Amino acid sequence: MAHPFLVSESDPPSKRCILTEALRLFVEHGVDGTTVRDIARASGYTNPALFKFFASKEQLALHLFGRCYGRLYDRAALACAPGRPFGERLGSLLDAFATLLDGEPEVFLYVQDNLRVYWPRLSPAERRDSLIELLRALLRDGVAEGEVTTAVPVDLMVAALSGTVAQYARMRHFGELSSEEVRAGLNPLITRMIAAREP
Repeated sequence: MAHPFLVSESDPPSKRCILTEALRLFVEHGVDGTTVRDIARASGYTNPALFKFFASKEQLALHLFGRCYGRLYDRAALACAPGRPFGERLGSLLDAFATLLDGEPEVFLYVQDNLRVYWPRLSPAERRDSLIELLRALLRDGVAEGEVTTAVPVDLMVAALSGTVAQYARMRHFGELSSEEVRAGLNPLITRMIAAREP
């Protein structure tokens, strides 16, 4: 069954299967380690069926990246929307991340593994929804509220936070951390990393 965000209502069953299986294979074997034939075999359709919807495997990979990145951004933007204190927003964001890892781990992993290659190839409209900008704005709000340290540049904290979350995701994927460990440990760790200190 395809994730609802991957497909449109008008997509035929063949496209839904191709998208679902391509994402699974790209996460398991990487884009370079997956062939069109692999996707066709896993989806139960022929190579020409894939080329009916996408001109190439690369176009399919970019399409999936855009959908997965959009999913991450939408979940993150909803979790840390303005209107609440910084601590609540940060907690909601980290909880959304843990929930996504439990329910849709391939979304996060595919984005993390392919960010360097596909982010620059997204359209300018798609790149306006930047997770880095979202984190930057959240941390700046935390600085303004006195909850986040001013001793470290915000961009460095963005890098530390996003890198820590990405590593948690990898360790969760490989079974080195349990869901409970991620949920119990991530929020206190991040909070400690960025907290304002008493002079």
